[in-house]
Amino acid sequence: MNAEEIQAIFFAECEESLAAAEQGLDACKSGTQDSDTVNAVFRGVHSIKGGAGAFGYIALQGFTHTFETLLSDVRDGTVAITDPLLDLMLRALDVLADHVTAARDSTEPPEDAALQAELTAAMAANAGAPPAPAPAVTAAAEPVATTSEIDDDFGLDFDSLLDEIAPATSAPAAEKPRWDVRLRPHSGAMRNGSEPLLMLREMADLGGRCEICDISSIPPLDSLDPGVGYLGWTFSFPGDVNEAAVRDIFDFVGDDCTLVIGLNGEMPPVQYPAAPVAAVAPPPAPIAAPAAAPAVIAQVAPAPAAEAVAAAPEPAATSAPGGPPAPPSPGQSIRIELGKLDKLIDAVGELVIAQAMVAQRLSGEGIAVSEELAVIEGLTRDIQESAMAIRAQPIGSVFSRVPRILRELASTTGKHVRLDVSGESTELDKTVIERLGEPLTHLIRNAVDHGIEPADERIAAGKSPEGTLTLAAEHRSGRILIRISDDGKGIDRERVFSKAVEKGLIPPDTVLTKEEIDALIFAPGFSTAQQVSNISGRGVGMDVVRQNVKDLGGRITIESEPGSGTTFTLTLPLTLAISDGMVVNVGDQTLVVPLANVVESLRPEPNEVQGLGANRCMINVRGRFIPVIPLAHAVGAAGAVEQPKDGVLIVVETEGAGRAALLVDAICDQRQVVIKSLDTHYRSVEGVAGATILGDGRVALIVDVDSLVSRTLASSTPQIAEAA
Repeated sequence: MNAEEIQAIFFAECEESLAAAEQGLDACKSGTQDSDTVNAVFRGVHSIKGGAGAFGYIALQGFTHTFETLLSDVRDGTVAITDPLLDLMLRALDVLADHVTAARDSTEPPEDAALQAELTAAMAANAGAPPAPAPAVTAAAEPVATTSEIDDDFGLDFDSLLDEIAPATSAPAAEKPRWDVRLRPHSGAMRNGSEPLLMLREMADLGGRCEICDISSIPPLDSLDPGVGYLGWTFSFPGDVNEAAVRDIFDFVGDDCTLVIGLNGEMPPVQYPAAPVAAVAPPPAPIAAPAAAPAVIAQVAPAPAAEAVAAAPEPAATSAPGGPPAPPSPGQSIRIELGKLDKLIDAVGELVIAQAMVAQRLSGEGIAVSEELAVIEGLTRDIQESAMAIRAQPIGSVFSRVPRILRELASTTGKHVRLDVSGESTELDKTVIERLGEPLTHLIRNAVDHGIEPADERIAAGKSPEGTLTLAAEHRSGRILIRISDDGKGIDRERVFSKAVEKGLIPPDTVLTKEEIDALIFAPGFSTAQQVSNISGRGVGMDVVRQNVKDLGGRITIESEPGSGTTFTLTLPLTLAISDGMVVNVGDQTLVVPLANVVESLRPEPNEVQGLGANRCMINVRGRFIPVIPLAHAVGAAGAVEQPKDGVLIVVETEGAGRAALLVDAICDQRQVVIKSLDTHYRSVEGVAGATILGDGRVALIVDVDSLVSRTLASSTPQIAEAA
């Protein structure tokens, strides 16, 4: 694994840590301020700090260190949790996210001096002077090298290094208690990404002083391996330094170092793993860690009287042959590169196509293998569902970004908005989630800027001065519905209409319904903002939202009530790869109707179909009349049936137009189809959601039921001759 891959993993973990920290702070804000919640926030920030130091992101590491120090005081109970403090830490978390973004994109880090000053002022350490370092101690158990000896052997300037990690200070009083830390990286530790110098600097920052440098394992110069750790160090700390803060430095070290802690010079015995002897021609295989390499941690609690501390026993060098491996702990997970998952999904898609081809070929030759084909089809579906489950993620990962957006908007607009979230555990494809962030951000910004009124206007209208934004997600008929609602003033349709006329989008004498006026806000360049700001007013927001949602195979609808608020509903597919469809014949064409839209299919009786005007007809389905739409007219197929009694009606459910009955010649099959985008290979076609490859190799179009039904019902094109 190269450095770029390791960095990509680090930034992915940063996103997880930021989400965990924000979730913890939000829980504290809502009243859950137990130690587990505070520790979760501390761990999230500390994890980012450790990786930032390893990769040399100085600005990120510096800010995180200040933030972490305050969190340590909060965790220890020396700083009380208050609402102003939580607001400060939430602002710090926002800036920390900006630091991570700057490090990832190699841009300038955000300005944080003022915020760091606020964080420092909130720390408990400001009440007194920092503790003085502990006095030097002698330790005869390990050889000690002077800096001049090391300089002579290796030609290195260790004086400057020791100046960094052990600045000169006055010796404290002898009676003060102290405790010691002995650190020794194992052989190969630096090959795994460990950097001892960073750990030494962090210990020095906490008030530690380097007392001993162990050089006993340094080999002759001609055998020196730069990737192997040969040195060991002993640090002393004043007794009032928080031991947990020191241990946190080594969270990322794992089994790559031996760490021993003792009180007032009483150090437990420990067997260090021997450094490897460099071979003349090392094999290309990676060096295995020695059997006796697990970290040894002996813990003691500072007490008035020093007590000897026993080290943890050494584990056996080798496990018993034939012994069963330890079972994995529950909840284990692995991080998988997204490209590998995409290849798996593509392979499953090809498997679905191949299975359909085999089934069609064998059925055409009259071979009776239906039972075997059913088994293969079941296995194929299981593999497909398992592969899609790997990519599925809860939409809460998108919703978790909203509190920060609202905090930024509150500081910009002065509008305070309460967030209500439901359905955050609803799962959908990772690709859909990643591409959902931008349109969701646009909708939230518009809801706060245009929809929710200022506090004085809300009070005058009898509302709470604090606005409410509601995010809800749910599964419905194989699709996901996401609703963004506000309790603001609603859409000012008169203003929208006048702006559309002013921009030349519609003639002044146009007569539009309420829904058609609402849809004008999606026109390119349309905006009702009085002035351009960094939030809105440039007319490049809502049309981008609609296009992004359309690119995802979804649609967006609006419901608005003056004085009560506006709701945007996004209807999206659960996945962009594979779905279930009904294969139908329409004249000279074969089409696929998504099964998620299908309610039922039926052959109507002549008396069930009633004419409506000169060119439309309706069908009575259990006392409910629904329009009949011939697919042949909608897609331009030739030779299709003209009368409902001669074909099959497929009753479909749409979001905007309710139910409709699609007239087709016949239903051929029901199967899984692999969705291929037309935009990639051809261009976008209205009323068509994509294409797929059938078992005989032909290409069939996948009908966009919602778009087709809405467009057909809204047009004046003759649909069908009046039924006889």
